[in-house]
Amino acid sequence: MPLMWPRALSIANPTALSVPGHSPVEPGTQLLVPFDRITQSIRAAVGLPDSHWREIYLPVLHNYAELSQQLPASEAHHHADTGGLLRHGLETMLEALLLRRDQLLPPGAPAEEIAKHQDLWTYATATSALLHDVGKPITDIVVTYVLPTEGRPQRWQPLTASLPADAQYRFRFNPQRQYHRHALIPPLLAHRILPQAGLDWVASEPAVFDAWLGTISGDDTGPLAAIAHEADGISVARDLTGGVRTRSPAARAKRLSERLLTGLRHMVKEGDVTLNRPGASGFVADGSLWLVSKRVLDDLREHLTKEGQTGIPGRNDRLMDELQQWHVIQPNADKAVWYCNIEIGDWCQALTCLRMDVTQIWPNLKDVPTTIDISITPVDRDPEKQGQATLDPAIAVQTTGGSSVMKNSVGAISPTGGPHASSSPALINPAQPSNSCDDLPLPFDLPDARETAEAQRGNANPFEAAVEPAHTTTPNDNIDIGQLFVEWLTQNIREERVEINTARARLHVLPEGLAMITPGIFRDFSPEHWDRAQKRFQKLKLHTKTEKDTNIWTCQVAKDRKRSTVKVMLIENAGSVLDVHLPDPNPTMTLIKAT
Repeated sequence: MPLMWPRALSIANPTALSVPGHSPVEPGTQLLVPFDRITQSIRAAVGLPDSHWREIYLPVLHNYAELSQQLPASEAHHHADTGGLLRHGLETMLEALLLRRDQLLPPGAPAEEIAKHQDLWTYATATSALLHDVGKPITDIVVTYVLPTEGRPQRWQPLTASLPADAQYRFRFNPQRQYHRHALIPPLLAHRILPQAGLDWVASEPAVFDAWLGTISGDDTGPLAAIAHEADGISVARDLTGGVRTRSPAARAKRLSERLLTGLRHMVKEGDVTLNRPGASGFVADGSLWLVSKRVLDDLREHLTKEGQTGIPGRNDRLMDELQQWHVIQPNADKAVWYCNIEIGDWCQALTCLRMDVTQIWPNLKDVPTTIDISITPVDRDPEKQGQATLDPAIAVQTTGGSSVMKNSVGAISPTGGPHASSSPALINPAQPSNSCDDLPLPFDLPDARETAEAQRGNANPFEAAVEPAHTTTPNDNIDIGQLFVEWLTQNIREERVEINTARARLHVLPEGLAMITPGIFRDFSPEHWDRAQKRFQKLKLHTKTEKDTNIWTCQVAKDRKRSTVKVMLIENAGSVLDVHLPDPNPTMTLIKAT
C-alpha cells in the first residue's frame, strides 16, 4: 500500500510528519557537524586563504555531504554504518592531503613549475580522492524518497538531481550490483561536487587536468591515482580494525572475530567464496553455511592482509579458536572443524569444514542462496569407529568419480610415500573400486611426444615456450589427476600466475572460449605425467569437441606478418566453468573451423 500523507499535515506543516523507515534529507552544513574535526584538519592541510577555502573547497564538502546523506559505504564491509560513505570520503580526502605533502608534483618537473602549480595539484589531489566512491549511490545503492505532498515513493537518480530538501528517503543495496562498477561513475558526477570555479581551475592546466581526469576515471597509473589509492586503503584499514591514529578521530578497537566475520561476509557477497557447485569453497544446506576450512581461512588471511589490517594470526588454528570463542562458528563437540561428505548430483567430496549459521552472513533469510540437490553429511572421524586414519584438518580429501585425492596446502600432488607426502594418510574407501582409465589410448590427433619435444627444443613456435613445471611427483592410482589439473589451472588464473594472450602464453582467450595449447599446458602441470593428466581431463568433459568429434582444435596465429598454427583444447564459457575472470579475446589468434 502506498504511503499517504494526512491532508491537514501536508498543508500546514509538511515537516512535522515522519515516514516510518525513512530519514529526512539534511543540508550539507548539518551533515558535516559530526565531522568538524576532520574538516578542520582538511582546512589546515590545504593552506589557502579563507576566501579561497570558501570559494573552491567548502562547496566540495557541502555538495559531497548532500549527495552522501546518511548512506553507508558498503553493505557488510568497511564504513558500513550510518553515514559511512560521508565519513569514508572525508577520511580519504584528508589522508590524500597528508600524503601529498611528501610529493613533488608533477614528478620530474623543474622547481619553478612545481612551485607555480602546487596549490592546483593539491586541489586536484584532494578532490580526486574524495570522488573515488561517489558513484556508489548509483551502482550499489537504490534510494527512494517520498515528498510531503505526494504519497508515491520515487527513485532517486543522482546523475540528474539532488534529493529534494523536504523529502524523506530510505535505501536498500542493489542485489545486482557489480564489484568496482562504481569506479566508472565519478566523471559523470564531478560537476555535481566541484563548483564551477574549481572545475575551471583544474581544467586550466593540461598536465593537472589529465592526471585528475585519469584518476577519477579509474586509471591507476598516475601520481594522483597512487595517492588516492593509498589514502583509500588507510581509511579502509582503520575502519575495519578500529585502530586509533592521530590523523582522524579515535575509533574503538574491533575484536579479531568481528573483523574476521566482516571479511567473510565481504568475500561471500563479492563471490570470492564460491558456493554450491562442485569444487566450491562453501556450501549452503539446512540453515548452515559450510566453509572448506583451510582454503577459506587462507583466502581470508590474504584478503585482510591486502586491506592493510594488522594483528592477523598466521596460523589457522588461532583463527578457528577466535571464531569459536565468539560463537561465529558452530563447534563440533570441542573442536572447530567438521568432517563432511558433500554430494551435489553425482559429484562427491570428503572435506574438513567450518560450520556457521546462515544468518551470520545473510541477516535477511531472503538473501540466502537456494540449494538444490546438495547433501552434506557430517561423519565421525574417530579411527576406532570408522576404521580409518585421522585426517589432518589442513589436508582436504577429495573424491571424484570413485577416486580420491590428498592435496596439501600448495595444491601439489602428494601421494603417500612421495617427496611431498603428508604424515597423515588420505582417506580411501577400500570398498570403492578405482575408476582409472590410464589404459585408454591418447586421442588420435594428439601430436607425438617425440615430435613435440623436438619442436620445443627448436623453439619452433613462440607460443610453445616452456615454463617451470608445476608437479614432478608420481601420482598413485587413487589420484584423479584430471581434476587436480583443473584446480591447478583455476588457481593459477585467479592468482594471475599464468600468462594469458601473450607470445609465451599457454592460454589464449578466443570468442569461442578459452584455448589451452596442448600438450604444453599439461606439460607445465606435470612434465612426467602430462599424457595421463590430459586423458583424465578429457574424461571430465569440460572441453568442447570439434565438428569432427575430436578433442584437438587448430588455431592460426598471426604475428609480424607471419602465420603459424597451434593445437589447442577449447573450453567454452570458461569464465563460468572455472569461475575465473578472463581478459578480452586475443586478436592475433583465430580458431580454424571446418568448412
